[in-house]
Amino acid sequence: MDRRGTKRRGENIEVAEPRNKLPGPAPSMPTDPALYSGPFPFYRRPSELGCFSLDAQRQYHGDAQALRYYSPPPTNGQGPNFDLRDGYPDRYQPRDEEIREGLDHLLRWLLDHRGQLEGHKLLKWWAQSFLLGIPNVVAGFRNPEGFICSLKTFPTMEMFEYVRNDRDGWNPSVCMNFCAAFLSFAQNTVVQDDPRLVYLFSWEPGSPVTVSKHQDAPYAFLPTWYVEAMTQDLPSPPKTPSPKN
Repeated sequence: MDRRGTKRRGENIEVAEPRNKLPGPAPSMPTDPALYSGPFPFYRRPSELGCFSLDAQRQYHGDAQALRYYSPPPTNGQGPNFDLRDGYPDRYQPRDEEIREGLDHLLRWLLDHRGQLEGHKLLKWWAQSFLLGIPNVVAGFRNPEGFICSLKTFPTMEMFEYVRNDRDGWNPSVCMNFCAAFLSFAQNTVVQDDPRLVYLFSWEPGSPVTVSKHQDAPYAFLPTWYVEAMTQDLPSPPKTPSPKN
């Protein structure tokens, strides 16, 4: 018998706490789908406030000048016969993974336009498209050689019909009720306004949603330039007059 192996099994292994984790009770939120099975909650379709774009060098543009649009091929006759490998070696420009862009582009647009601001695959497609108000998703089906041989358009509001009778399918009402409950949970949990403080929400299958608080790196994501720009020259909140005796 290996004595060293026996000794290791007898040791107490301690898991280190994440860096900068703040002490305090850890609230949680249940994730059982049965708790969110009910009428579909109220949801207002989003409207576009503006856009920004990145060119081939990933340079920021505060408008749509670098956007490229999808133009569907003719649906009559044979399939589109796309070759997914065509142009990949000579025209594909890989992203520099050493540069962590984070939310910089989105935050820059928000900063530039803050005066305008008031106040399964189908499941993923539905969640991403429904919340953004995208009416249709065009899916391309490829063969083993990498050629797109057919296209199919999925109306976002009809995606659930494909899994309605599937015992293991998903239900949009459960999804949106859970979304509404999570947003309410997050709103009641995130109560401290501090750009250096991060509330980290976590979830593992079969477990509730948990949250922990962390200070600064590596979780903080708002760049200093954005925080300083948003906080400078802001008017002080009005003082509430004290009641007179």
